[in-house]
Amino acid sequence: MGKAVSTTTQRCISVFTIVLTLTLFGCGGSAGGESENTVMPVEPSPAEPDSNAETDSGSDSGVILPPQGGSASFTAADNAFANINSTTRFLGQATFGGKPSEINELVNTSASTWFIEQIALPPSLLLPVVDRYRPDEEEDGFNLFYIEATSFGFWRHSITAADQLRQRMAFALSEILVVSNGGGEVLTDVPEAVASYQDILIQHAFGNYRELLEAVTYSPAMGYYLTYLGSEKGDEATGRMPDENYARELIQLFTLGVVELAPDGTVKLDDNGQSIETYNNQDITGLARVFTGLNLNSELVEESLGQAFSVPMQGYADSHSTKEKSFLGYTIAANTDLTTSIDLALDHIFAHPNLPPFVSKQLIQRLVSSNPSATYVQYVADAFKTGRYLLPDGTNIGTGERGDLQATLAAILFSPEARSIETMTGGKVREPIVRFTHWARAFEVTNITPQFQSLLWDTSAANALAQHPYRSPSVFNFFRPGYKAPGSESAGQGLVAPELQITNASSIPGYINFMTYFITGQQQEADMDELREEIAELGITVSEDEVRNSFQVSYRNELALVDDPAALLTHLNNLLTAGSLSPLTQERILTTMQTMANSDYEAIDIVHIAILMVMTSTDYLYQQ
Repeated sequence: MGKAVSTTTQRCISVFTIVLTLTLFGCGGSAGGESENTVMPVEPSPAEPDSNAETDSGSDSGVILPPQGGSASFTAADNAFANINSTTRFLGQATFGGKPSEINELVNTSASTWFIEQIALPPSLLLPVVDRYRPDEEEDGFNLFYIEATSFGFWRHSITAADQLRQRMAFALSEILVVSNGGGEVLTDVPEAVASYQDILIQHAFGNYRELLEAVTYSPAMGYYLTYLGSEKGDEATGRMPDENYARELIQLFTLGVVELAPDGTVKLDDNGQSIETYNNQDITGLARVFTGLNLNSELVEESLGQAFSVPMQGYADSHSTKEKSFLGYTIAANTDLTTSIDLALDHIFAHPNLPPFVSKQLIQRLVSSNPSATYVQYVADAFKTGRYLLPDGTNIGTGERGDLQATLAAILFSPEARSIETMTGGKVREPIVRFTHWARAFEVTNITPQFQSLLWDTSAANALAQHPYRSPSVFNFFRPGYKAPGSESAGQGLVAPELQITNASSIPGYINFMTYFITGQQQEADMDELREEIAELGITVSEDEVRNSFQVSYRNELALVDDPAALLTHLNNLLTAGSLSPLTQERILTTMQTMANSDYEAIDIVHIAILMVMTSTDYLYQQ
């Protein structure tokens, strides 16, 4: 168990919080070279309940090949796990953060094999977590554990689940196909709604995007969130019109975007040099008719609202528009039934040339780079279109059908632009959620019981993480994919930085304080009696040890190195930043550790501050 926070720790944290707040975005520099490849071995944790890539578009197989193609490139390209730092970097893109035990085990093995094994793992789902907290009777009244069960499940799975690649991909999809339970209404009060939606993304994370769109369309959570659940056909006598929310966001945010794109994701221009709009209001009016007549299963509503929100919406013919439905140059004939109308509409949208580059670019942004090159986007979009990708070891990934997400994800992660810092067009700001999960995984925190950590029940406030899973303030996510920070150097260069949309004078110290609380083990010093009393009011009895040992961390590997500050810094550099700490950042951290070592600070204090300084440095916050 980690040592209780000492007075000296609290004193130095207060000092460094001020310093880090002032220097958070100014202490960077060019990344240093790879440091010594060492990550301290760990004992297993207790079980927890523009590149020159070419596409082989002319081949019969439609397989996307690694750069230069041919079998000769396979061995040379399968080097993602060549050393500690390259392994850490790959896992930083493909998972919620690398664990030391996993990193050491994977070095000098095949990343292709890891990818295939991850795809084969069974999915870790959220509805079973909600079921454990569901009251015997829905009328029993407010139950906070039940309401927050989706959050509990997310934190547990993102930190401990074996199917890390699937969980990370599902989270990326959730920031494109947005549903939020942050409104304090039905999606909050009926946790099965968002849990079942999360499970849709988890189950389809390695499936086909067309099938995912269909599952999303019939999802009660999406139906409620975008207000087409219960949408009625138009009535000329009363002036009633079908709800247009989902029709608009389906095109604008989930599939095509607002302007026409070239295959490489660049914007198409007309003869006057202007962008070409993808759709107009008439398209939305016509498409909105398609989604009339969807509602909750009436029989299940009478039995259990939670169950009704856990299954696909049902079609009601009397409420479905019988008029013809014209949109995007396509017309569905009058009197076409609801199911057929939805199938035809999704098929037509799915076949649009915008969809592969539009979806591919956003997935790249969520996992690897905020500003991927046009070559990178087309490389991934080609895999999306062909449904095939040839892994570096020669394994053929994908079904060969347009929209295959296994092939798409493989192209994102194994693209030469993703694997080489020298050829990539830049990385991305780490999302606050991923920073926290990375800490928990990197230091192999045990007893992942978020139900006993009230800070994790809602981390969306600026004084926490400024972001909470599935709790975006709008359908536009916490940040827009095209966001440029006003007045920033990156914006001046025409670069986007989506995550900076939630980075401000409040969220910077908020993140520092939030991480300080967990890094220094303050969660183990909370008022146990008060928290246990709150839990007891929910009808749940827990021991003091269960609460006190929640998110327990020992830092045994780091403490073993504390007498050698340089070795400790090298370890943290490799473990947390894949060796990318700049010389200036390393100098500052090393000086601080040496100063503390020569004063009256305890070993655990030095470890706490070293980790905190790394995880609040620009070199860490910017994932290369």
